[in-house]
Amino acid sequence: MQAAEVQPKMKRAITATFLSSFLLAGAASAQTPAPTTPAPETPAPAAPSPAAQAPAAPLSNVEFPADARVGFVNLQAVVQNSSFGRAGQEKLKTLTDERTSQMAEKNKEIQTLEAEIKSGQNVLAQSVLQQKAAELDRARRELQFMQEQAEVDYQALQSQLLEEFGQKVLPIVEAIRAERNLWFILSTGEDSGLLAVEAGLDLSAEVVRRLDAGQ
Repeated sequence: MQAAEVQPKMKRAITATFLSSFLLAGAASAQTPAPTTPAPETPAPAAPSPAAQAPAAPLSNVEFPADARVGFVNLQAVVQNSSFGRAGQEKLKTLTDERTSQMAEKNKEIQTLEAEIKSGQNVLAQSVLQQKAAELDRARRELQFMQEQAEVDYQALQSQLLEEFGQKVLPIVEAIRAERNLWFILSTGEDSGLLAVEAGLDLSAEVVRRLDAGQ
């Protein structure tokens, strides 16, 4: 099987599996993939707490069989165990924290205006109430825009990280395949479709080692 035939399928596997595993891994540190709009007249959302990351998928230390002609890579394990993957998760968490904090401040402004309008119904001039109502409407629209922009920015960063991950990992996987004279390397992990595999065929640790070494 030629490398040119393997690459498109490998890229599709990385796209599908990495996206799923990255979201799962990132959710552990960011708590949510993107900030959501807090409902009016509710307490401002707290920024996601720096929860401990999900336990990294284990890497096999079983020796690779010398006569093997196939191997597999657990992309979720590569994301969670490599410095490159963890750095990507941290970027997503940082972006989420920043956007959540900004929206919390805007929500606080909305709550203040709502309270001022409610308490001033019988004491403030109608023109003042109208001005505050206009400010409240503007603040709510700004909050909605902030949510939409946060989602766009999150998706853009996620796509960028996915592309960078593929550019780094694909050559490494192909190099390992060629060096070991393997027929093909499968992607395994959640939703991979593989029901059982020999632990010694797991090349994830080798991919992580080379990825962190910058090869």
